[in-house]
Amino acid sequence: MFLLYLTLTTTLPTLLLSSSARQIFREIDVNDDNTISQSELGAWFNYQDVEYLKKNAREHFTMFDKNHDNAVTWEEYANIAFGSNHVDTCKEVYDNKTPPEFSKLGKQVQDAIMTAVRRWRAAGGFSMSQEEFTGFTYPELFQHMRNIVVAEAYQTYDTNRDGKVSAEELLVKKFKLTSRQVEEFSKGKFDIKEEPNMLGLKDRNGNGIFEKKELSYWLMENRRLMRKKESEGLFKDMDSDGNTRVSLPEFRSNSNKIRWSSIGRFIDIKEEL
Repeated sequence: MFLLYLTLTTTLPTLLLSSSARQIFREIDVNDDNTISQSELGAWFNYQDVEYLKKNAREHFTMFDKNHDNAVTWEEYANIAFGSNHVDTCKEVYDNKTPPEFSKLGKQVQDAIMTAVRRWRAAGGFSMSQEEFTGFTYPELFQHMRNIVVAEAYQTYDTNRDGKVSAEELLVKKFKLTSRQVEEFSKGKFDIKEEPNMLGLKDRNGNGIFEKKELSYWLMENRRLMRKKESEGLFKDMDSDGNTRVSLPEFRSNSNKIRWSSIGRFIDIKEEL
């Protein structure tokens, strides 16, 4: 059931946008000057990425809302995410009880249930609206969910349970950095080009410990920073004449690069006749 919980939060939604290259160009060109700037492309990338996440959450909301009352209860969620045979256990855990059946579950499943309970409470409570459910599914999109995101990071990365996340715990175990690379990172000299998932992560005082603010910024901003970096590279490829603007012909001739980008999986650029 834990695997089901994971797949429910990572399933791709249907296409978000299906238009011709000209129509998409016009959508990106928000100031209507018939060219695209780097900031316009970056803003569009980030917007499409966030809209994809929201659409994904909407589709899951519909799936969980079994009685079609435009709300998802904890019971409805637990029934699908953890299985009908665990619904009563999940309800008791939500009510701060520890039923005997809970201790019989594997640690992975226990952790998944407790993570879901914490998120559920922070996002809206026992019964959730569509927007609250989106906050539950993608807490990094909402500032009011910041504390939950950080708490989950400590749960995941503070492996020795000393209340701190060290460079050893995060950089070595998650990102597989060597001791030398960890030292370079602490001095701000490590090139994260090969590790985009590290964008926004900094040990600002170089003490080998990631403070809550440092973890919070990384967890809440990493996705946006990755899209920004990707859009900057794409813009450079599209700007064939190097004039810091992308024209419609340049955009058309490079539209395949969008298909190959991270948002290309849910953007369909139709061929123009």
